[in-house]
Amino acid sequence: MMRRATVLRWAFALAAGVCALPPLAKAQSSAFPKSAVPASDLANTVPSDSARDGGTTLPSVTVSGAPRSYQVITVPVPDALASGTDVDVVIVPHGDFVILGARSRKLPAGAGQRKIAVTIGIPAGALAGRLMAAEAHFISTGSPTLVVPIEINVSLVRNIVLTPGKARLSAQAGSDVIVPFEIANFGNAMERIDAKLFLPEGWSVREVKQGAVTISPGETSKRRVRLKVPTLSSTGSSFVGVTLVSGADTLASETMTVEVFNSNSIGGQSGPLITTAYSRALDENGNVNQLMTLTANGALYDSVRIDAHAAGGTLLGAAASNSFAHLGSYQSSASLILTAPSTQLSVGNTGTSFSDLTGLYSYGQGALIHAQRSDWSVLALGAYSLPSSTAPDRKPMFGLRAEHQVGIAQISSSISHLADAGPSPRQLDAAGIGAALPSPFGTTFKAEVAERRFDGGSGLGWSSQLVRMSGENSTELRATHAPGGSDAFARATNELVANVSERLTHRASVSASAWSTTDATSVFSGLKSNGFSLRPQYAIYGATTVALEARSYSFDANSRQLAPGSGGAFGNREQQLGVNLSTYLHQYFFNSTAYLGNVTRTVTPLGLATISDRTPRNYWTANAGWSGPGGLVELQTRIEQTRDRAGFVNQQSLFGVRADQVVLPMLSGIRGEGEVQRVSGFGGEKSAIIRAGLAIPLIDGFSVKIDAERNSIFHSIGGSVPWVFGFRLEHAITVPMVRMPGTSGYVFEDLNGNQRRDDGEPGVAGAIVRRGSESAVADESGKYRVGGDSRQAVVIDEASLADGWTANGSARGDLSVTLTTSAAIELRVAARSGIADVQIDLAKAHVIARDSAGREWGAMMSGPTTATFQSLPVGNYTLDFDLSELSEPLVPRTPVPLLIVSGKDSKSITVTLDPRPIRMWNGSGKSGSAPKSDAPVTTKKSGS
Repeated sequence: MMRRATVLRWAFALAAGVCALPPLAKAQSSAFPKSAVPASDLANTVPSDSARDGGTTLPSVTVSGAPRSYQVITVPVPDALASGTDVDVVIVPHGDFVILGARSRKLPAGAGQRKIAVTIGIPAGALAGRLMAAEAHFISTGSPTLVVPIEINVSLVRNIVLTPGKARLSAQAGSDVIVPFEIANFGNAMERIDAKLFLPEGWSVREVKQGAVTISPGETSKRRVRLKVPTLSSTGSSFVGVTLVSGADTLASETMTVEVFNSNSIGGQSGPLITTAYSRALDENGNVNQLMTLTANGALYDSVRIDAHAAGGTLLGAAASNSFAHLGSYQSSASLILTAPSTQLSVGNTGTSFSDLTGLYSYGQGALIHAQRSDWSVLALGAYSLPSSTAPDRKPMFGLRAEHQVGIAQISSSISHLADAGPSPRQLDAAGIGAALPSPFGTTFKAEVAERRFDGGSGLGWSSQLVRMSGENSTELRATHAPGGSDAFARATNELVANVSERLTHRASVSASAWSTTDATSVFSGLKSNGFSLRPQYAIYGATTVALEARSYSFDANSRQLAPGSGGAFGNREQQLGVNLSTYLHQYFFNSTAYLGNVTRTVTPLGLATISDRTPRNYWTANAGWSGPGGLVELQTRIEQTRDRAGFVNQQSLFGVRADQVVLPMLSGIRGEGEVQRVSGFGGEKSAIIRAGLAIPLIDGFSVKIDAERNSIFHSIGGSVPWVFGFRLEHAITVPMVRMPGTSGYVFEDLNGNQRRDDGEPGVAGAIVRRGSESAVADESGKYRVGGDSRQAVVIDEASLADGWTANGSARGDLSVTLTTSAAIELRVAARSGIADVQIDLAKAHVIARDSAGREWGAMMSGPTTATFQSLPVGNYTLDFDLSELSEPLVPRTPVPLLIVSGKDSKSITVTLDPRPIRMWNGSGKSGSAPKSDAPVTTKKSGS
């Protein structure tokens, strides 16, 4: 009887929590009285399934753990079983929880074991919260089964993934664009998520604000937002930011690119923006200063952009120039830039750099052209140097640089004649040749040699460079020798530079640089500088980064003895160690930088000993504010400390607040800006800036800007600090493009596959069409107009089409797109009459679909007997078969069915393949006679 009762108790324990066994439970309940359980345990028991089936549930054991981890849990042995007979322990897991090790064990009587250890694996998909993981069943003769629940408080795992739509986003200026994205919850808790949008200036949301979305674990929610693109939006790439937040937490963020086009289909609103303005300001002495400006920016042709500027007027005081800058007016010579996809022309104020050896940073008034193709480019400059008040003479400047791809190498050659006037005139005549070659480890090796002639000499210059650009990692090593140095349009006579930037992990990155230069000019007989910097950076969380930076810089100069008693030397050395913290949350930002360091300055008068002065220099800067389409508001502070030789600490501090282009509520689009700044300088000097301005839109493109400023920098003749007032009246208008010959047509959905636009077939809005380097976007009705060479066909950029649609080739008018789908052809080999089924390998069978225009599509064998067409447009297709490569000839049974494709649903038809007919004979030579009983039966493949 004892053995039988023990077996029954084991059976119950193994089935507890899985299924109920009422007969067995009743037997146990009647066999063991409840009085064997202490009253204290009975008072705390909570009936469970096991208890209702005859066991008694004790207080649970609870621990915490993360999904995809193992937890070692200590379960106390009930006091009622502390002594007596042997105790059998059975661990019963719940749900997907896993028990590591044996699920049953025995506690011998008298062993005194008070606790047992259980290792439980938490499943990867466990939801956050308190879950029942297992039960420990304690079974002993003479006592009811005692159950200790084991609960695990599963920790929260947040993993929200934001996935942009796969289709390329494009829109015409003045129209709408739909931005799709998906939100997936890969965490273990239900999330309530808000999507916040960060739009380019002037863009707006066309829909009613969508509320928060609730997403369960493992669930994906598809969202789409309709945005209005401003009519005067600039062409090119615009960026829409989507950030997912839950309360104050940012869960995911993505930036999506929208290509904005100003195609010919939107007519007069697609040309350049012409802005004319008259500005007037008083300077520090009360004199009237005036300035007229004219600018033109935007698309001139379908693929040519114009940027032009001209200004003229009177400028009498520095304060007026400062006021004009606040108003957006600038005094400069006229300039015109025309930009096409492969060519740029600049007229007026222009400049460029040819190479390290044949001229850097040359600027003048003239013309610059830069033409680029896939395997060559040409850069040409012809200009006169800029005049100055001290040197009105102007020097001619010209240069030419050409590059050509030869195999894997890029060969370059340049020639230049450059000169300018001024206090330190520069001059260079140079001719050089260079090459760039791919080298190991993803690097590119560049080298150049050039003959350089300059004022005072000539020499052979050389330059070598090793460059690696790979995503967010870059390396540059450069060594240059340029005789003549900065007086001959170079950075220095000798230069050695090393720059490295590496992303170590998705959070950590490091950048470092080191340099050393030597030079000589008409003013200094020797100039030396060298230094280094090291900056490791770590992203703590989201948009919060912290960086450390160590840097050192030294500079030494020896003056030329231009007059008796003049000359000497001076130098400066500075070492700093600092930390930077940068963060932003939505539209709020904060940046702070602190440095500790010292500065050593040396002076060596001519013929005297060197005087050295070393002082500490520490400073701290911080700025915080808010930035968005509605403007910018920023708080600024800077504190700098030094100590003089007597040990006294000198401090300079700056505190200020500024606002820029802030929309003033309830004032019909009026924007305000202003600045308040207070500076307490070394030696007790104080200065302040107070400025305020308004931008007021009027009607028909007119607007007014006013500005008032009181700046301690500017003083009148009498020594007072005056208020400086400025005023600007402007008018902006968009003019039509200068149209070039183009092709018009419609992009439409070919619903019946006949490649003609029939009634009821809609246009495809937003489709991008291309002809060579020209491109355009179809409007809401599907109409497009694109320029370029009329001899070239117009093609549809399939990346702009929705999934499942494909273009039907190229044309010069209406362009059709059709739905595509897969189609499967099941090949069935028929059996010969009276003979076993024929087993033939069909891997080399070729199935061809041919449309009404004769175009062909080939299928691939995706299974032993299945041929699949991956993408077929809507239409009717006849099937053709090439079975010549099979081991045994087969023929398709006629009539072969027609393959009809009508939509996105996959199609499947069956085609029967028959073996060739066979003839049998008995060797008598009489065809068709029956074989004799003693003659072997043979078969022969027939050629018919």
